[in-house]
Amino acid sequence: MTKTFNLLLLLFFVIGIASCDKDELKHEEESGNSLKINLKGIQSTLLNDHLLEIEDASGNLIKSYSDLQNIPSEIQLQGGTYTARISSNLTEPAFDQPLYSGSQNFTITDQQSTTLNLTVSQSNFGIAIVYADDFKVAFSNYSTVVSSADGSLSYSASETRLGYFIQGPVTIAVTYTDGDNQVQTVENTLAANDILISPGSELTIKFEADAGNNYSGYYASASNKTGLELKNTLSDIISTGINERSYDDLWEIYKISDIRQDGTIWDMYSDNPNGAEPYVYSPGDDQCGNYSGEGDCFNREHSVPKSWFNDAAPMYTDMVHLVPTDGYVNNQRSNHPFGEVGSATWTSLNGCKVGTARSGLGYSGTVFEPIDEYKGDFARIYFYFVTRYDDRIAGWDNDVFSTDAYGLEKWVIDMLLQWSNNDPVSEKERNRNDHIEDFQNNRNPYVDHPEFIDMIWGPTESSAQLKNKDLNQAAELIWSVN
Repeated sequence: MTKTFNLLLLLFFVIGIASCDKDELKHEEESGNSLKINLKGIQSTLLNDHLLEIEDASGNLIKSYSDLQNIPSEIQLQGGTYTARISSNLTEPAFDQPLYSGSQNFTITDQQSTTLNLTVSQSNFGIAIVYADDFKVAFSNYSTVVSSADGSLSYSASETRLGYFIQGPVTIAVTYTDGDNQVQTVENTLAANDILISPGSELTIKFEADAGNNYSGYYASASNKTGLELKNTLSDIISTGINERSYDDLWEIYKISDIRQDGTIWDMYSDNPNGAEPYVYSPGDDQCGNYSGEGDCFNREHSVPKSWFNDAAPMYTDMVHLVPTDGYVNNQRSNHPFGEVGSATWTSLNGCKVGTARSGLGYSGTVFEPIDEYKGDFARIYFYFVTRYDDRIAGWDNDVFSTDAYGLEKWVIDMLLQWSNNDPVSEKERNRNDHIEDFQNNRNPYVDHPEFIDMIWGPTESSAQLKNKDLNQAAELIWSVN
């Protein structure tokens, strides 16, 4: 009897311990706090070979994730102060891809859910090598080597890819065979503190044969011409052999000509260069249609309003100035000219503005101002338009085009020159120009050769001038090789 009683006591004691442990585990689970992580400024698909690590206030590693495309929707952490850090998981240098990093402190409060908006930015810079047409005609057997403290990367004559470097200075050495069959090497160095090679920047280095105005191929007839003679020659070049397309054909070309890296439509009225877009559009699925606000659908924006030329052909379907944009923002733009706003009456989610022109612009009406990232794009579109249709614009009723041979009012020329200089040609524009040629058999000469703009409308600038932008933007450097 006593033995049986002792066994029962032991059984109850074990059950009690188990119950106690279960209650303590339940209490521990309930005391955990939910953390959600939102990676700002980048698509998670770009973060292959990167780590997310969370450390506590003492520097102890608490959590680590290597698959950043599939971070858990909620992470459980006890109350306290932490640091979240994203860094590359690669052995540097990673010449073939961009690297990203970001770090932020955050605090978890017991019994509360926390969302951490972790901003991630590119930590290395890209360099592309381009050989101008005149360079390729004048020289042969050319190649380029870019060297830094981390190593060197070679570019053959056929490569225009971006190579990624972690730090400056960088030395660029181009080797080529000249017209006398002599092998030559020219070196240039960019200092470590040069803004053109800051983290997140993309630099295109273009080698030209000399500082002259000799061109080959499509622009051969423009050689050694400036001013209105150059403008007239370019007009002949881009107006010859045009393959006129239908308005509906634009929907199909947009599927390849205006696509971001993530596969969505590249809408310059909603794109956010420094973070996540407020909304995105899928090619072929989100075409307007009706809309009642931003993000409903995208349409085909006549960046030169169609009412200015009475919907006439061929301007109505010219792809160069027809770009995909959010329907609602397009409607807010209406047929107002591009300009710089002094007092905004409406602002889009990415920062485009409608409002009264700023004081000193030279125009006093209502204008539409795109964000800085795309002002150069629209400037080069307008220089194209006034070149392509220079024989028609004099009779159009608007405040932008003029009746003289230069085709634009002075306030417009001054503004567009500044826009184009501040926002140099991007890889986006170059790729789109190739698709324009496939679509309608001409090109925008001011994307291929932005120096044409100053040669016609502005002071001619040295071919070695640096046209740099803010960090995290693209820039172009032209070096002449004699």
